[in-house]
Amino acid sequence: MPRGPGSALPSAGTAGSLGCREEKGGCPVARTVALVGAVHPAARGLALALEHDPSVERVLGLSAHEPPLLGPKFELVPASPGEERFAAALAEAETVVLFPVLEAGDRDGGRHARFVEGIRVALEAAQRASTIVLWSSGVVYGAHARNPVPITEAQPVRPNIGFAPAEALAEAEQLVLGAAGGRAGRSVTVLRAAAIWAPAWGTFLSRALRAPVILGVRGHNPPVQALHPDDAVSALALAVTGGLSGTYNVAPDDSVPARTVARTVGRRRVELPERAASAAAEQLWGLGVAATGRGELRYHMHPWVLDPGRLRAAGWAPTRSTPEALADAARGLADGVLVGRVEVRRGDVYRGAAAAVAVFAAVAVARRQGRRR
Repeated sequence: MPRGPGSALPSAGTAGSLGCREEKGGCPVARTVALVGAVHPAARGLALALEHDPSVERVLGLSAHEPPLLGPKFELVPASPGEERFAAALAEAETVVLFPVLEAGDRDGGRHARFVEGIRVALEAAQRASTIVLWSSGVVYGAHARNPVPITEAQPVRPNIGFAPAEALAEAEQLVLGAAGGRAGRSVTVLRAAAIWAPAWGTFLSRALRAPVILGVRGHNPPVQALHPDDAVSALALAVTGGLSGTYNVAPDDSVPARTVARTVGRRRVELPERAASAAAEQLWGLGVAATGRGELRYHMHPWVLDPGRLRAAGWAPTRSTPEALADAARGLADGVLVGRVEVRRGDVYRGAAAAVAVFAAVAVARRQGRRR
């Protein structure tokens, strides 16, 4: 069966692997799992993994756009929150997994408000569900100079002002964690993922890898993590079984200095003074050349390294270290670089230019590409 990015399955015997165990009483009754936001890369990986879980009979993918999923268990439900088909599909599911479809550089407050409202509508429709899972991110902790390293789940949620996806996820988490409502037998889980750099996942960090250079702030070299997509999927698979309840960090056990990232992935790193870096980020975002804005820049300046100890104790374990996940992400990079939404050959950006100049040279390249189109 064809597989999409990040869809590799946990190996037999690996913590968090799929399938039921006979020594624990055999397989539970086959159930329906609904994936809200099925175009999300994590949803694609989980859907493919559930094809091999005998306890799952149907996988409903709810999305306004058709995701690239294949498998006999998967059924596309082309619907958005508020539509009758959306509510009807969730009413059939015993397990509901919620995925955020957010753009890191999107500053449309209305769009993020609609995302949070969509979570609320989904929770209202999923009255039958005994298991609810939200795929969230460690960005909700915020990137702050005094963050502990690593951060445990006891750390309060403090997303940086100006980074809209983190703020929207923090609101969504409140809704989901409140969905238990003292209801007996319901498992509610929030998974906060560490940084995922894989290009196919489209995160703000993966976009940084595809940029002409990696922008850094002088005097800041925070520790950085990289979670491999396979490990993200195995954590989701464990949560879908209903064996978890509460909030869990999903992260490797290690981290590396930010400057090491550029060397590992074969990209140039340009460090600017904080004021200049902030101005550059705003200017490039305004021109549509980069997704990085002032709020996101904090996540490149301060640590937000996660402690996976609680999830480890529940039976999950990462299979890749941070350097291994970064090296794998580098292998997935295309030959070109991303200038706004346009793929440009590296030579067009770097030929005859110093790395610092390349950032702004990229603006001219993007404009030229736009005029040609």
